[in-house]
Amino acid sequence: MLSKRSLLAASSGLAAILIATPVSAEMSAPNGWFLEGNVGSAHLSNTNYPGSSSSSGIGGNANLGYKFMPYFAVEMGYSRYPNSDISFNSTKAASVEHYSYDIAARGILPISDSGAEGFAKIGAQRIVSSVSIKNDAAANQLGIGSSSHSSTGIYVGLGGQMYFTPELAVVVQWQRAQGNSSTGTEDLFTLGLSFLLV
Repeated sequence: MLSKRSLLAASSGLAAILIATPVSAEMSAPNGWFLEGNVGSAHLSNTNYPGSSSSSGIGGNANLGYKFMPYFAVEMGYSRYPNSDISFNSTKAASVEHYSYDIAARGILPISDSGAEGFAKIGAQRIVSSVSIKNDAAANQLGIGSSSHSSTGIYVGLGGQMYFTPELAVVVQWQRAQGNSSTGTEDLFTLGLSFLLV
């Protein structure tokens, strides 16, 4: 499970951003709908897969959100993580597909008149893992079969973005989808773009 220290840090960061006194509201990007796409490195932890398994690779996510004011937005997102390969004696027994859906509140802190913003996110997510058998003999040795598992848990994130125009920003962020031992917990570090929808 997400440690109390990590949860407290994320919650405190969100609260600090929400109550921070801004230098100037006009320096923030416009309010409204935004669409965000990100790609980067994902890492899977907290699993109980038998045999040997991969735990990292390329992942990505897309978010649709609404910015109500310079300091607060809500968003919903979909994240796709790399497949995990489960092996027995160097033979791939199964492949596990991972993805998640989330809904979160985003606290935003505009950084003076620089065009940059910091943000923290907290919400809920639904993570899914689906096991597909690739080699029956190897899978039987490990005692696994085709299956699908899902888990609902906490979703947190931290990041920053830099606006080059009022409608376009580059985004760097970390997010965590907290699952259980059947689905695993996914950390995703990404670089992406955010577009204001007009």
